[in-house]
Amino acid sequence: MTKNKFRFTETSLAKLTPNKSRTRYFDTQLHGLILDVTPSGKKSFRVYKKIPSRQSPVSVTIGSSSSIGLDTARKMAKRALADIAEGINPNDTKRQFRAASVTLLEVFDAFKANRQLKQTTLTGYNQVVNCYLKAWHNKRMADINETMVLKRHYELSESSQAQADLTMRTLRALFNFARAEYKSSEGRSLFPFNPVNVISEKRAWNNVRRKQTRLRQSELKPFKQAIDSVRNEAAAYRMDSVATICDYVEFMMFTGLRKTELLELKWCDVYMNDKLFWLGDTKNGDGVELPITQPLEEIFARRKSNKVSRFVFGSNNHKGRIVEPKKTVNKILKEAGLEITLHDLRRTYISIAESLGVGSYTLKRLLNHRTSRDDVTGGYTILTAEELREPAERVARKLMECAGMIEPRSETAVLDLIKGSLGDLSKAEKLELVKALL
Repeated sequence: MTKNKFRFTETSLAKLTPNKSRTRYFDTQLHGLILDVTPSGKKSFRVYKKIPSRQSPVSVTIGSSSSIGLDTARKMAKRALADIAEGINPNDTKRQFRAASVTLLEVFDAFKANRQLKQTTLTGYNQVVNCYLKAWHNKRMADINETMVLKRHYELSESSQAQADLTMRTLRALFNFARAEYKSSEGRSLFPFNPVNVISEKRAWNNVRRKQTRLRQSELKPFKQAIDSVRNEAAAYRMDSVATICDYVEFMMFTGLRKTELLELKWCDVYMNDKLFWLGDTKNGDGVELPITQPLEEIFARRKSNKVSRFVFGSNNHKGRIVEPKKTVNKILKEAGLEITLHDLRRTYISIAESLGVGSYTLKRLLNHRTSRDDVTGGYTILTAEELREPAERVARKLMECAGMIEPRSETAVLDLIKGSLGDLSKAEKLELVKALL
């Protein structure tokens, strides 16, 4: 026999000592059975054999020699070699067994561990899985079929069509993750079918329409008056947190920014001298630089004089900022006689900007919306706070006029403004402007 090839016996295997590197020994009685010995002395039985029609051999772990005897190892190796002779990779069988036993909750935990999710997104996922799919936590993914999906979607739709669709979109994402995560040795998915697709095939999605609610221009004045009233009352009774929330709501009105993005705004990202601020932790991951308009300048000044933490809308709590402004917001709405949500302020801002003819790329940047990947022009359009300042001031002025904060400009005043601007242009520039207008 050679040094590494001999007939395995219990005695001969016990005499093997570890080397500086992993050493492989081959059994001459059962071709394909090997023993791996690591430098630490661990001995493991494996099958090492080439599958017909494939170039490289496969390595199938049988088990540790300390827990499996030689006779048992040979019996298990024979079963593995029989599969290999038929073109079956025993490792795929193990993978399929593990995949078949994985539960929805296990896949969800793996999904969260493999994704870089923002806290708000993570909270949303947890709510869906823990509230609407709780009964399926320990159910094997392989056992979730189309009939179960349709039934659950129908049940949830009876109470909330929007939540039903959201739950199934989340479940679809988990199956898509499992399809990419659990694969055979050849790269074929062990979860090739997504049972949630049946909802599309049956055209059963509820397709809840996007909300259309917003503040009308006539409602901006009572809304702003209510903010001022609640803020003044809070200042009189030294309710600093309530006053901070009032400033926060007003800031949203004049920017249309997302709720969480604004709550995370820090003083280190505010540049009063340059009249701009920076939002880095955004929903889409893209930072955005925005101008400080006249009403925002006043809000920043109030917040600066009442600074309590590193956050602009700070609060004396464990996070150092406002966490849930719902109670104060409801008080403002009650006083104004309105029924809206904070996100409606975003729709209001967009609608006002659109009515003023603000360009689509400019508006997307003001709201930090991404352009589509196939929009080449959008990819080359880089707008800083300086380019955004003029349109932002226009929108802010219109909002201030509607809110009764300033008097609307008369047609004469507008014409005087245009004439004043034209006075700074050369004759050639005036001709170019006329050509452009015609």
